[in-house]
Amino acid sequence: MTAQTKPTYTQVKSRYEILRQVAREVAHEGLTPVLPNKRGAAILKSEISFDGFTSDCQKELQKWEKKGSRRVAWDWSAVQKKYRTHPKRFELSIWYRSWHLCGASIGIPTSSGGKLRLDFIEANPISSPLSGLIVDIVIAAGIAYAKAIGASQLRIMEPVNDDVKNLYLSKIGFFYNQKDNFCYRDLT
Repeated sequence: MTAQTKPTYTQVKSRYEILRQVAREVAHEGLTPVLPNKRGAAILKSEISFDGFTSDCQKELQKWEKKGSRRVAWDWSAVQKKYRTHPKRFELSIWYRSWHLCGASIGIPTSSGGKLRLDFIEANPISSPLSGLIVDIVIAAGIAYAKAIGASQLRIMEPVNDDVKNLYLSKIGFFYNQKDNFCYRDLT
């Protein structure tokens, strides 16, 4: 009998990058051909794209950090440094016409791997053609990734205020865990 070799960090990292990409593709496929944004304008699915935290995403997020209209002044550079060593992390950047960053999210599975935590979700603080759609898109991509890694629950951690918490709770199937301050949706 031969002993099984443990996969290297590089192999694990590559496997989960493939799962993240597939989840982004599944979420994009699930979009309707035309999506109405917050202002009622029709946005074509073909004009929306998803990616990870690329260098272009990092540059755009740095621009957000200089804006004064953000609900929470997250330091996306520090967030990325903290999460990049987690090969199983969830990461999503949402683009309009491939050049306008409209939203970003990052998180990790719980230590048991049974739940996916979305720790940060942010829409473009200036507004964008996808205003009003970012949370729905993040949830769709989060669910796709959670299922890909075998997680049975999607959690949105620590809503920044009651309005944001109520926005999450308005989405199908979401409940609130008051003790640990997160919104969640069971996936099974």
